[in-house]
Amino acid sequence: MYHKFVLFCCTLLLLFTSCSSLRNIALNSVSTSLSGANKKGIPIKRSSKNAEEDPMLAITGETDVTLVSDFFPTVLEMYEILHRSNPQHAGLSTMTGSLNVMYANAFVQGPAEFLSPAEYALQDAEYARAKLHYLRGRNYCLAALEKRYKGFSEAVLSTDTAKADAAITQLDEKDVNTAYWAGAGWLGAFSLDPLNADLLGTLHSPVALLEKAAELSPDYSDGAIWELLANFYISAPPDFGGDSERAQYCYEQALRVSGGKAAGLYVTYARAFCIPNGDEAGYVEALQKALSIDPNANEASRLMTTLSQQKATYLLKHKGDYFLEW
Repeated sequence: MYHKFVLFCCTLLLLFTSCSSLRNIALNSVSTSLSGANKKGIPIKRSSKNAEEDPMLAITGETDVTLVSDFFPTVLEMYEILHRSNPQHAGLSTMTGSLNVMYANAFVQGPAEFLSPAEYALQDAEYARAKLHYLRGRNYCLAALEKRYKGFSEAVLSTDTAKADAAITQLDEKDVNTAYWAGAGWLGAFSLDPLNADLLGTLHSPVALLEKAAELSPDYSDGAIWELLANFYISAPPDFGGDSERAQYCYEQALRVSGGKAAGLYVTYARAFCIPNGDEAGYVEALQKALSIDPNANEASRLMTTLSQQKATYLLKHKGDYFLEW
């Protein structure tokens, strides 16, 4: 990550040069390097043998959550500054969007969920912050898709489901990553403010985006799309699109793709499936499975595994909050 940071600093210096062509070349080069996708948003093919090609591995491969939590805002602002200087770079738009969604989920909403009932005001404020970053991330990703498909944002942000579906049908495999993060940010914001008229009125779109992404790349990111869909379908009321059978199918697909090695999936199952069904045994079993996974088995998911295991530990400790103790 250090050499990526040096590239970024050099680019900042070039922003002040009077040679606009040199500045644009530098901006696009660093934007592509730091985002992993080119100006059109097409992902760059990386060598699987060279882990250093992934600019985020220094963060996603870390187990010191406090270290990453403290440093993440700096990384986020670094990308925000670069994006302001190069807003037409679709790959950078997606990366900046994904970082906002990651930050909202892992370092704002996540810690806020551990706050005690007495800290309600602080929790509410943190949830508001998380929603802000979820929607900011969604909007960056929609902007990236808008660059490829004119009118896309207007279509999916409307309440016209047929119009939204027509726009989403255009997506192909190169759009999967962007569609995933747009949907994740959208549903993340909805989960924190489900009575918001704007979010409720457009709820069809993020689900359709994720379903399209799952269709195009069913094995994306160790089942991340399936996990998100499972959580939505089991949590949402039927009138809002909830579907228990679809939820179970999506969960099984997530298990298949991840090989049962995604700690977060078991936490999702414990919270979204077991608690509503009063399945205490299933709850404990799922959380114990989450804790049994070795974070070092997959460097790319080490941070998320660590975060998920922290949640699993907390949920086991607070089991009595969700199930009657006789």
